[in-house]
Amino acid sequence: MTANPIECLGVPLAVVEAEALLYAGRAAEQRHQLDPHDDAFAALACAHPESCAHDADYPGWTPGGAA
Repeated sequence: MTANPIECLGVPLAVVEAEALLYAGRAAEQRHQLDPHDDAFAALACAHPESCAHDADYPGWTPGGAA
């Protein structure tokens, strides 16, 4: 079987590339949701609150503010 060139799809290459990025992002998110260690990672903040960031760690920074 011989592969046809991308031009034969009838879809602009830019559209194919954009959709490939979208699908790759969706696959990455699904892998994250299925991560068997996700619950353990999320529990770290509860088990070790001293390791969490505090306002004093970022002086002068406003969340959502201008950089």
